[in-house]
Amino acid sequence: MISFSRIALLAVASMILMIVGTTHTVPAAGLMEACKADIDSNCKGVREGRGRISACLYAHSNKVSPMCQPELSKVTTSRMFERMIPHEVRSKNDTAYEEALRKTCAPDIKSHCADVKPGQDRILACLYGWTNRLSGACRTEAKTVLDHLQ
Repeated sequence: MISFSRIALLAVASMILMIVGTTHTVPAAGLMEACKADIDSNCKGVREGRGRISACLYAHSNKVSPMCQPELSKVTTSRMFERMIPHEVRSKNDTAYEEALRKTCAPDIKSHCADVKPGQDRILACLYGWTNRLSGACRTEAKTVLDHLQ
């Protein structure tokens, strides 16, 4: 079973819901060109926009090519990328809804993020990258968790 930190699970909830609430994108000038092969091999099917491609590449950062790494680093150190996981979410240490979120999103994690190396919020970034393909149950549970934290 994939192990998540509580913080990462809350961040998943936040990131999934950000798709509805934001129109900003991570600045990615040069990323699409420099990382084309990496996108094709690691993120094929991830919908462009709202930082999803950047999040997917970050999730697979241990596998990106040397040509892609500098551009990915520029994007993932930007303010916009850091806002994808708000401090308020990261600072939560415990939640009664963690178990339900982990169980509900387990198929999505297995389906889209099984090859992602855990740690440094990479699985979280992976789920965000695949938001357009997450199950309705996972999205609903993420919204429930976030609603109870506000």
